[in-house]
Amino acid sequence: MNRYKTRRPGTTEILVSYRPPFDWAAMLDFFAYRAIPGIEVVTTDSYARTFRFEGVSGHFEAFFEPDTYELRVRINCAETRHLHWIINRVRSLFDLRADSFLIDEFLARDAQLAPIVQRFPGLRVPGCWSGFELAVRAILGQQVTVKAASTLVARIAERYGRTYECGAQGLHLTFPEPAQLAVADLNGMGIVGQRIAAIQAVAGQIECGELDVDGGMDTGTFVPAICSIKGIGEWTAQYIAMRALNDPNAFPYSDLILRRAVSKPGVTMTPKALLQRAEPWQPWRAYCVTLLWRNYASLDKKLINNPG
Repeated sequence: MNRYKTRRPGTTEILVSYRPPFDWAAMLDFFAYRAIPGIEVVTTDSYARTFRFEGVSGHFEAFFEPDTYELRVRINCAETRHLHWIINRVRSLFDLRADSFLIDEFLARDAQLAPIVQRFPGLRVPGCWSGFELAVRAILGQQVTVKAASTLVARIAERYGRTYECGAQGLHLTFPEPAQLAVADLNGMGIVGQRIAAIQAVAGQIECGELDVDGGMDTGTFVPAICSIKGIGEWTAQYIAMRALNDPNAFPYSDLILRRAVSKPGVTMTPKALLQRAEPWQPWRAYCVTLLWRNYASLDKKLINNPG
């Protein structure tokens, strides 16, 4: 249920409810570690970001209200006709449609997952605001740490992002659009040539309508389509499907951390073996991903290559 309140011209405040349990603090930690300077600002209880849609720029600030199980969203956008789209994106970003009680109950049937579910109830799958933005990050994140990928994303945003002026501290850019990056010069930014080519190929296919990274394609169609682009593999495709397509069963089974997380200490399961192991986790394999990543990170505080 949503409750609307107009604060001033161009600003609307909305209360969006969610079902408990919801470990929103863990989700904010996830976003904080990956925040793009100038585009996203994350605190211990809030998330803010800029956006651009159909030629209109804006931003929103979201504050969690744990006592009432609501997310208070303050939207600044001159075009009120976009409110419905913005609310839907917010729901997807924070996975607000999920029923964690039912999902946790299902996953707890697995003897290996049961104690992890008990330790971390209400974990959800972090979505994304823009499928293209996430695809760029995922491509840049191949075979490097999250922090390294974040640095490269920040450089792209700083060079090609559109200036945005507002009263919210820390927000002053919008992420470049596919049409812009499809022809942008990304050399001299520390990005290897194959990654540049992949980013521009994705941007070009989105621009001409061959590829949809915002939920318009199902995973079965999306994965082979994006994997046909040189330099993009199964892990990247499944990761994008998990976060941008909001597929609850997407599963980046070649992920190194996942393969270690389900194995005995000192052992790393093969991708094929992990895929077989995950059969009973369907149709909620994406939630297993967040659960196993969270548990593995808690066991290894010195984990350098923070998953995802």
